[in-house]
Amino acid sequence: MSGHGETAGDPGPSFIEKMKAAGRTIVDSGAKTMLKTDVVFLEREIKSRKQRFGVEVYELMEQLEVDTGMSIEEKETKIRLAFDRARKDIAVVQAKIGCKKEEMEHLEMNSEGGGKSQPVRVGGGREQIDTTEMEHGIVR
Repeated sequence: MSGHGETAGDPGPSFIEKMKAAGRTIVDSGAKTMLKTDVVFLEREIKSRKQRFGVEVYELMEQLEVDTGMSIEEKETKIRLAFDRARKDIAVVQAKIGCKKEEMEHLEMNSEGGGKSQPVRVGGGREQIDTTEMEHGIVR
């Protein structure tokens, strides 16, 4: 009798579970690819900001070299302000990168079997990390 129940009941759920797992893998793979692309663009943004900082400081130092009316402290303060602005801008982008990497790790944990204890819900499930929330510093 147990053979009868296995043949009639197991192929359906087994097939459905396989399809769900395959669908979840495809969705997770697409999400990971998107996150990796986001990280690449954010890293480019950091590089661009550092280059802009270099140009700003060069022009500032060039200008301050000619301006003899300012004290050394005032000149240092102007340069320091430029550095502080750049550092703040870069820190914001680095935080975004960190969030993207955390989200990738979360997706990898779910695709490695962690998803059985914590199902991934499509469309606003709380188990899924929301990129917008992370970008705005909302931590659950």
